[in-house]
Amino acid sequence: MRRPQASSAAFLGLTSLVILGTASVLAAAWPAARAGAKAEAAGLISRAASAPLSEAAADYHLATVLDRHNQSGYLGLARTYIATGQADKALASLEMAGDGSDAAQLRLRTMIELGRVDEAARRAQPLTEAGRSDHDKLLAGLTYALADRGEEIPALVPTAASPDTARRLTRIQTGGLPLATELFNAGLTKSSETVALRQTPSFERSLLLARIYSARHNPSDIEAATNYLRQAAEINPADIGVHQLLVSIYTDQHRTDQAAAEDVLVKRLQAGRP
Repeated sequence: MRRPQASSAAFLGLTSLVILGTASVLAAAWPAARAGAKAEAAGLISRAASAPLSEAAADYHLATVLDRHNQSGYLGLARTYIATGQADKALASLEMAGDGSDAAQLRLRTMIELGRVDEAARRAQPLTEAGRSDHDKLLAGLTYALADRGEEIPALVPTAASPDTARRLTRIQTGGLPLATELFNAGLTKSSETVALRQTPSFERSLLLARIYSARHNPSDIEAATNYLRQAAEINPADIGVHQLLVSIYTDQHRTDQAAAEDVLVKRLQAGRP
């Protein structure tokens, strides 16, 4: 009557040994697995730096899955979200990115894209201090322009190290469309869109909105970009850039006949035969 109990005890003992053995193997393998995951994450981040936005977002996300403490992955993911008009997702990524100058600047950019411009302007002051880069000073100027604190921008102009930055700081004070253009050039596409939509319809406005929407690479925005390019072409049918962008969009959509027709127009315009 005692033999079943002995068998059960032997089975439990054997099971315990197997579990302990498996745990030991896993414990021994864990450092190597962790190092491998970190190396793979680093490779993904390197690849994402030169990838299209849609692919970059996937690479950065996978890098943070493989290495949940990878600050570069969270920062890269936040940049792609800002560039594609998804500031709310950028803010969530930045909550995982920790501190540092890059994270602080991206938080400021995210606030701008979320429309929290007064808060952003209050946080922009350190960007204007001596020793800060032209990139920082331009971002501060854009923030002040959006927050209706344009009177603070002229003081930044003589502090710019390059003539190009000084020119851009001066330009953003001249009107809504130049401001929208510089916001787009700075990668602040949502704010650029908001400002541009408030401007009087024109060729420049239509072309800028087309560039904004085409940069986001999702179907609804691409359709909006196409519509704005057609508006721009109606206003100025001889502009080569409009037709070249239409060729690119139609090609990406596999609309070969329309792409070919626009390409013919481009070649005619380049040859001086509108």
